[in-house]
Amino acid sequence: MLLVLSTCAAFAGTTTPEDEVRQALSQFVQAFDNLDWDRFVSFFSEDATMFQPRGFARRAENKGEIESQFRQVFQVIRGDQTKPPYMEIHPRDLRVQMLGTDVAIVTFHLDDRPSVLNRRTIVWQQTKSGWKIVHIHASEVALQETR
Repeated sequence: MLLVLSTCAAFAGTTTPEDEVRQALSQFVQAFDNLDWDRFVSFFSEDATMFQPRGFARRAENKGEIESQFRQVFQVIRGDQTKPPYMEIHPRDLRVQMLGTDVAIVTFHLDDRPSVLNRRTIVWQQTKSGWKIVHIHASEVALQETR
């Protein structure tokens, strides 16, 4: 859906920085769904940082550390599967906050685990080579059961 919206805006000749961020996010999610390693890591800036929601206690301080963490994550996700897509990530409650024309904060939820709400914040920066991720903060919160 994200790709459709940004593609329509591009064909209409009205592409905005927000449209570009939405398109970059869509491409990033697709690379993650498909566990397309080269495409996936191309979205990170060299000095990107990241907090994982579980399994990694400390902040990843650069692209190399992020790659090290995600190599482990990719291996777990892939499991015994042999072809993509390996996941179907569906960002919910997506919000893009533009800070000028070269920085964007993207927040959304994932409801991929029962009784847990996964929260994501991705900070993007426009560079000469396109929009790059400079920070990801991933967290989760247990949902209260309604009685």
